Amino acid sequence: MRKAIGIDVGGTYIKAGLTDENGNILKKKQFPTMAEKGSRDIVLKQIENAIDFAMEGLTESPAGIGIGSAGIVDDYGVVFESPNIPEWHNIPLKKIISDKYKFPVTVENDVNSITWGEFLYGAGKGYNTIICITMGTGVGGGVVKDGKLMRGNKYSAVEIGHIPIDYKGPQCKCGNYGCIERFVGKEYIVENAVNAIKKGEKTLIFDLVEGKLEEITPKIISAAYRKNDRVATDILINVGICLGALFSGLVNLLNPEVIIIGGGIAQNVPIMFETAEKTLKERAMKILVNDVKVIPSKLGLDAGIISAGALVFQK
Repeated sequence: MRKAIGIDVGGTYIKAGLTDENGNILKKKQFPTMAEKGSRDIVLKQIENAIDFAMEGLTESPAGIGIGSAGIVDDYGVVFESPNIPEWHNIPLKKIISDKYKFPVTVENDVNSITWGEFLYGAGKGYNTIICITMGTGVGGGVVKDGKLMRGNKYSAVEIGHIPIDYKGPQCKCGNYGCIERFVGKEYIVENAVNAIKKGEKTLIFDLVEGKLEEITPKIISAAYRKNDRVATDILINVGICLGALFSGLVNLLNPEVIIIGGGIAQNVPIMFETAEKTLKERAMKILVNDVKVIPSKLGLDAGIISAGALVFQK
């Protein structure tokens, strides 16, 4: 069976794996993106390190390398812009990687890649029109409409994280104000927890990090929620409300059958899904929303690797 190298380039981590044609992961590992260093060369070196890991031990050449990258990606594999990776602009990523490794290379926007993977192998399998949201360093989105991936005129359809929901809201890294990413992204969730602690609210979040506020992560907040912590629960409910408000507009526009939420922040937090679906059904047009489901990614935290590998076999 043919094998592919799948690389998922995010704002915080680069995930690498070796996959087969059935969407199985044979090996995997994650590397820090090092985006905070502000150098494209450092990020490129980390991508090469990830590919080298996936190739270790191979006795025959892979079918190709699939890369899902944060940012706007054109048909030639050039990454034009990525708000969450400084200096990640106008990068001819496909050419750089294919020149170095001499294998077929496919590059796609990371969330488009994941959306297609969920449609083929995951929670979107069997549906005709799906919306996929990923929550991590940033908030991304993709749409398969009538069985086809939407890419848009400038390859940037469904930049969900940068849809404004409050025109007077805080400024986003993209330069706009009130983007959904500023309400449900990683930094916002952590910021809410830190602010609650500084106001003197009692929470297990403080205990779990032993008072080291800089160590608070969405994973810590989720752990506190699962122990019935009120502050953590309130934070996740608010995230669900914001997502539900966003989803109502997307449902009115695209009329999907299912909305899939993935990414590290979305793992094992049913209250967020329940609140998002409740808010969605309260706000969207009734005739469109009755049968819409809000569900977690089936591919889970491996979605980026599986989907990037699938690019090799699907194109």
